[in-house]
Amino acid sequence: MSRSTKLLTFSAALLAPWLLTSAVAQVFSPTAAITVGDETAQPLNSFDISFVEPAIGLYVLGDRTNNAIDMVDTHSNAFLGFCGHNQFQGAVPNPNGTINNNVSGPNGVLIRDNREIWAGDGDSTVKVFDVAGCGETTVPSHTIPTGTPADKRADEMCYDPVDQIIMVANNAADTPFATLISTIFYVKLVSIPFPQSTNGAEQCQWNPVTGLFYITIPGIETPDNGHGQVVVINPGTLMVDARSPFDIPLTACASPQGLAVGPGNDMLVGCNGNGSATQSSVIIGAGVGQLLATIPNQSGPDEVWFNPGNLRYFLARSNAGSGFQALGIIDAGARVANIPPGIQTGAPVNNPPSDLHPSAHSVAADSVTGKTFWPIPANPPVGGGPQGDTPFGLCSFAGGDDTKGCILVVEGFVPVGDPTANASADPPAGEMAEARRRRER
Repeated sequence: MSRSTKLLTFSAALLAPWLLTSAVAQVFSPTAAITVGDETAQPLNSFDISFVEPAIGLYVLGDRTNNAIDMVDTHSNAFLGFCGHNQFQGAVPNPNGTINNNVSGPNGVLIRDNREIWAGDGDSTVKVFDVAGCGETTVPSHTIPTGTPADKRADEMCYDPVDQIIMVANNAADTPFATLISTIFYVKLVSIPFPQSTNGAEQCQWNPVTGLFYITIPGIETPDNGHGQVVVINPGTLMVDARSPFDIPLTACASPQGLAVGPGNDMLVGCNGNGSATQSSVIIGAGVGQLLATIPNQSGPDEVWFNPGNLRYFLARSNAGSGFQALGIIDAGARVANIPPGIQTGAPVNNPPSDLHPSAHSVAADSVTGKTFWPIPANPPVGGGPQGDTPFGLCSFAGGDDTKGCILVVEGFVPVGDPTANASADPPAGEMAEARRRRER
């Protein structure tokens, strides 16, 4: 079967009314706190990226503290266990007791085709596990180098199901780069360096409308001032696309870091820094990178996620401009912050290297159940630990234990008497894009 016949049209969905209007008004609040592991597990402290596969109801988290991938049933909220325990570098300490994220692992995670978990590790490798039967003693089915251990961690990743390629970033290498890996042969196809980067390479996405990869570059100036860009990579040519890069104006977005594919042509860029005029994140167009919307007071996210089930973007704002970590929520239909704007915490922002705190920087959502999963680090003892006090308090609020941390479950509710209560927030099923045709235009 040719690649073109594998691709179904997406054009009808592009004009669907749900893409052009605001979503149903919702109030979001914590409804459950999932404790990781049993009494022998370490409190959740150092972790990285989250991922949800709604088709199989599975949430996974790269848990460095427990040196494993955490697995959760998104329907029952049950902790299913660790996958690949002690198969990673784990949380590697610095001399001062903080964690050296650059060489720790697991880091970025994703679920491929409902049957494999892929995870980046701190030694510049990607490890692959079968979802079925994955447990504490499971070893990787494949270990794929993206570079050498000197290139440090393989981090965030994204998947192109059409060309069957996964792209993963080595954000901490001396010259950050992305690696494209065949999911058919489990081998590295090419490395694409980012010599312009002065601050790593962050969240990537494959866009089914264009058939292209996109990745955020948080800084391109020397010294780094937060002026960044989005680089576009064509999986068909295994090269940077001709339309790349998209310049992200510093006045609207400082340190572009998170990235999520939204409705239609939209892509959310989560801006981790607070140097823009309105401490904002932005929405750009996937075609040429034009600025479509600036959303004030949504700065500070690392990972961001779009949930097509409720038309919301979720932003793990560990470096929020308010000075306190938060879960940001944006109405993707209206391109404005949700009202109320999200979930606030009393935890100071994590702003390395000068102001370190345990960081709630990871988020993923399930479009079937409507649940958002937001990992919350354990609170250290008052006055204790190299990263100081972090009064999150959200785990106990939702029935968990703050001293152990939790994966917080957040759900939205339509306020009583809201006139939009009978409207549908669910998009039509939609179909895959003619991605190859579109990206070659």
